[in-house]
Amino acid sequence: MIVKDEPQDGPESISRAIPGTPNRTSLNVNLGVIGSLLHANDTVLHEQAAKVGVELARELSPLVSHLASLNTSSTARKDDGTRWLEAINDIISMAKPTQTKIGVVGATGSGKSSLVNALVVEEKLLPTSCAKACTSWVTEVSYNDSDDPLEAYRAEVEFVTEDAWLKEIDAALESVKQDMESGSSDYTRPSTEPGMALLRLTAVYPSLTPQGIASIERDALMDNTDVQEILGRRISLADVSARGLSDKMQAYMGKKTQDKQENKFNPWPLIKVVRIFTKADALSTGAVIADLPGVQDSNAARAAVASKYMKDCSGIWIVAPITRAADEQCAKDLLGDSFRNQMLLDNRYSAISFIGTKTDDLKIDEAAEELDLTSDVQADFAKIPPLTDEIPVLENDLKAVKQQKHLDAEALEECRDELEDLENAWRQVRAGQSVREATVGLGKRRRANDNTSVADLFAAASDGGRAAETGQLERVLNDRRSQAQQLRERVRTATAAAEEKEGELETKLQQKKTLQDSIKAACIKKRNFISAERIRNGFVDNIREFDEMNTPGPDDPFFNPDRPARDYDRIKAELPVFCVSSQAYQKMKGMMKSGDFSTGGFGGIDDTGLPRLQAHAQKLTEAGRQAQCRQILSKLLALLTSISCWMAGHDLERAGLDANTVREHLRNETEKLKTNWAVSRESLSRDISACLQSHIYSKADEVAASAAENAARLVDVWFAPQKTGGFSHARFRAICQRKGYLAPKDERPIDLHEDLATPMRQSVSRDWARVFQGHLACIISRFTSEVLRCQNEFHGAIMNKYKSNGNMAMALDVLDSSTRASGGKGAVLSLGVNQTINDSKDEASDAMFPPIEKSMEKVYSKCLGIKGAGSREKMKKLVANHIRSMQKTVFRESVGEMHERLRDMDRKIARTLAADVDKMHDDLCRDYSNALLSGDQSAKLSPLEVDLKRRLTPILNSVEARFPKQGGEE
Repeated sequence: MIVKDEPQDGPESISRAIPGTPNRTSLNVNLGVIGSLLHANDTVLHEQAAKVGVELARELSPLVSHLASLNTSSTARKDDGTRWLEAINDIISMAKPTQTKIGVVGATGSGKSSLVNALVVEEKLLPTSCAKACTSWVTEVSYNDSDDPLEAYRAEVEFVTEDAWLKEIDAALESVKQDMESGSSDYTRPSTEPGMALLRLTAVYPSLTPQGIASIERDALMDNTDVQEILGRRISLADVSARGLSDKMQAYMGKKTQDKQENKFNPWPLIKVVRIFTKADALSTGAVIADLPGVQDSNAARAAVASKYMKDCSGIWIVAPITRAADEQCAKDLLGDSFRNQMLLDNRYSAISFIGTKTDDLKIDEAAEELDLTSDVQADFAKIPPLTDEIPVLENDLKAVKQQKHLDAEALEECRDELEDLENAWRQVRAGQSVREATVGLGKRRRANDNTSVADLFAAASDGGRAAETGQLERVLNDRRSQAQQLRERVRTATAAAEEKEGELETKLQQKKTLQDSIKAACIKKRNFISAERIRNGFVDNIREFDEMNTPGPDDPFFNPDRPARDYDRIKAELPVFCVSSQAYQKMKGMMKSGDFSTGGFGGIDDTGLPRLQAHAQKLTEAGRQAQCRQILSKLLALLTSISCWMAGHDLERAGLDANTVREHLRNETEKLKTNWAVSRESLSRDISACLQSHIYSKADEVAASAAENAARLVDVWFAPQKTGGFSHARFRAICQRKGYLAPKDERPIDLHEDLATPMRQSVSRDWARVFQGHLACIISRFTSEVLRCQNEFHGAIMNKYKSNGNMAMALDVLDSSTRASGGKGAVLSLGVNQTINDSKDEASDAMFPPIEKSMEKVYSKCLGIKGAGSREKMKKLVANHIRSMQKTVFRESVGEMHERLRDMDRKIARTLAADVDKMHDDLCRDYSNALLSGDQSAKLSPLEVDLKRRLTPILNSVEARFPKQGGEE
């Protein structure tokens, strides 16, 4: 947008660009730069622009606030200042980075906690020693925006409400009681649902015993003082170190075993969510890493928590050890059939990333046999056996040399001691003392290389007189000197030999280690490549399998020959797969100093895979960051446009126009625009309803019939012999106890409601994608174009009416440029429509379950009452009869509930659009009225308002220079 002076104005009339002002800088606004930035696709550029926009809003805030305080004494409409101030506050409030949730799913032992710790460059932030407990809640890790050094690491531990805990107590007590009554011992094993229920109860109520559960009342449990003090609370923790914070959290997230022995209250089952805040670069752009309980959790409520949370995630990371990550069943187990199918139904599979952990867990001997290694690697591998044989020989040689050196060193030490004594004796003899007196203390010392003492040597010369004794002493002294010299030479030789052997051994060891590291690096790289390929192939095979199951044949009433095929090659190529070693990364970053972990096989920190995953986490935030920036820029553009319209106000008398005539013309055109927009809005609602009717509502009978037909077959599947996949009597009883949901250890979860609803999902899916990814997108696009056409038609009518009047140039320039810069208001409306559709379609898809669950609850209770011989057959008959009775009503009700949610979506779109279009119309009316009628025609510019316009002018004129340009634009 460019606003300039009227073309006929000379220098002497520039001051009249702002009516009532003396000679000052004229208004010359260019908002086009903001319009072009709105359509850019550069996150960095957007963030730079948004930052400038927020700073500009802060700069405008005190001036607009002053204008708002003028109220009726301003030439602006009485609510303009307030409206602009609200817009400024909205823009400033959006300066905080938007959050992008990334859900992390993985089985116990998959390395999730270690992965998240490494991702945020910490050795121990998330506790890793409470795996049983940590599957029970969501743990969110996000950026810490506190600048307090005492809060370098923060956490919030939020506990469940009283109602939620009451429901869990009821379910847990019932589960344990029923298990005990059936004679089972499952409650003694934490890996089972009754066992986990008992574990959770006894953690919170340590004095509770299995025997006491039979008579305990839930009210007595709820009245527990410790429990009442913590339910519904949110506890804040902080520390200067990650380990310190982790230790503080550990008190709530799973206490040590001695606490249990001391019969102490352990609150971890009461935790709802744990939020951790740390200054990690990977999180600095708004990523929130959420460690989720598994959807395969044995507790249906906790599994539902994970499934619901994942729907709000922009990304899903599937984590598994590298040895299992390539298993095609892995994603199915970790995501669950229901959520996985819904993601495929909505084409959200692009949100999935696979992470294979523990790439360091590799034995090169085994890996070499399994992997097709290159000839160079095989040649290196062949060099290891000779080195392996040589090293023990060198070690033995070195040991022998060191032993001999040790013996010679001991002999030398003894020889030196004796030599020192003899030299002392020799000095005493030279001083006049007798040899016998001088050597009296040497009588029992033995020679270093034989068993002869010095006294023995002198005994032989004792009769020869002093000369003989002296000569003998001198000979012994010289002998010892010669012996010491020989021993010193032998020690020097042994030392040199040992050093040579050590060097040779070290060389061999280093050669072997270098070869092993090189081979390990090659094996890791090859296994990573193979695993990534298998993961991608398996993922695409899953999608292809889903499509084949849900693609109707030519005779099917749902057959659509025009349905486009998925591009499986593109899906495979674009699937993000990461192979990482958290421990190797932590070791290379200076952590794990007390451990003996080796980083062999990792040439550099990039080889650990973590830097690439950290960059991926930041990349996932770009869409949200761009959307946030566009929102800021869009709001700013509307704000500046509106203010500019008021600033460009002029003297109608000078333009030769009558205010009432201008006002009437503007009213007629805005009413016409309102009518046209209303028609467009109603047309959109009709088109959406017609589309849903044609492709979804009209097929209700077929969808319900498909589920009813399948339900009868399911009874035979459930009660088939165990060897063919049927449930045993005990297993089906356990399923009934858990209201249709059971997650046996190391097996896929069993969900009878999902089994019953699957045919409906499959039938609906055949048109679901067609509607939500095709038809509705076209309908919304048409609506957007129509809104823009109506806006341009309205704008054209205004331009054509006044363009011949040179005195209106500034006002028209403002309006013309703002229309082009905004790109039309329809795009803003379509964002809201799309958001409503995305939120509602998931709710609609899930709405088919409650009627099924409610109906099946009756048969579960009746089955649990069946005991004695023939119970399994009686259960089968009971279930079959119940299924027959519900076939004609329940599935129709499920389909009806789904359709009702879609109708709710239709109604919500209509309500939202009505409000948004009315607001858009009102804003447009104000802006055009401000530009054409100069605000309140009865009010005169006060000195305060003159000063405000003077101070606002240079700010608005500087807009273009403030914002960054695209692609090197000048």
